[in-house]
Amino acid sequence: MNGIFVDASAWISIMDTREINHPRAKSYYHELIATRARLFASNYILAETYTRIRYDRGLREMLTFRATIANAERLGYLHVLWVTREIENAAWQILEKYSDQEFSFIDATSFALMRERKIAQAFAFDDDFRVMGFDVNP
Repeated sequence: MNGIFVDASAWISIMDTREINHPRAKSYYHELIATRARLFASNYILAETYTRIRYDRGLREMLTFRATIANAERLGYLHVLWVTREIENAAWQILEKYSDQEFSFIDATSFALMRERKIAQAFAFDDDFRVMGFDVNP
């Protein structure tokens, strides 16, 4: 499966004009939409993003982000992948195998999903994806 996995670091940078990566993130996101790239995110990544936006920017911004996600799904730009028990188990194995790294559990679930779905690219501002061997943009 080809496509690009969108991490919480990218979503937050897209939505928050105060983020240092906002201009690059927003530009890259629009480029991906214009080229009809297949974008993926997990329900865990979206939950992490909702929570961060809620605490950093407030309920209104979180609801705006939710509307952005719903629109991207409706238009077919974004496909949400759901974390299953099997993916969680694979994430625990990744954390154990790479115990010298400080991966978050949510990142480990992302890595497991990307491996399972054969997604080689990540839209992220998180070097952990690169450490795991994925191509990272922008």
